Amino acid sequence: MMEEKYGFPFIRVSYFGIEDVSQALYDVAGHFADAPEIMARTKELVRREITQVQPRLAAIKKALQGKKAAIYVGGAFKAFSLIKALRHIGMSVVLAGSQTGTQEDYEVLRDMCDDGCVIVDDANPLELSKYVIEKKADLVIGGVKERPIAYKLGIGFCDHNHERKIPLAGYVGMLNFAQEVYGTVMSPVWKLTPPKVTSSGRE
Repeated sequence: MMEEKYGFPFIRVSYFGIEDVSQALYDVAGHFADAPEIMARTKELVRREITQVQPRLAAIKKALQGKKAAIYVGGAFKAFSLIKALRHIGMSVVLAGSQTGTQEDYEVLRDMCDDGCVIVDDANPLELSKYVIEKKADLVIGGVKERPIAYKLGIGFCDHNHERKIPLAGYVGMLNFAQEVYGTVMSPVWKLTPPKVTSSGRE
């Protein structure tokens, strides 16, 4: 609407996750094609920032390799970035969905996810619980309404709500996210939770 009414150009970007943050910076720099020094400085910035966080992310990835995540967020665009960010730290996505996604959004999700990933639209708690158990997820990422689902099932939860206290944007935000995921997935408390109940009995 800003472009239609006032002529301001816009670019749709995400500032979450190494891949999307870097691409967002390149896209913005590329908009100023008449000033190539902006792209040169941007490339240097991206190299410097990734060099700072990559060693710590690599250590977290080693610990989380093979772990599984379930994503259920408000908008599908947020899920796209989460899938890429989780892959960057060694985790696969076994469930992905949103409350307000469009048909086009779900087609993108299907292309991004591995075979066997469950794609859900505006799911209820029973549906989410069913698939989280069936897919043996180690982590649920969602908003405040999904937190009780994860904890009742005895698995980790990562808050991706807008009212967060710790930022997730930018390169430092990716490190914050990775540390939060590592802290909840690898917590020894989950060894003390009761076995999960499945439709065919106890796991």
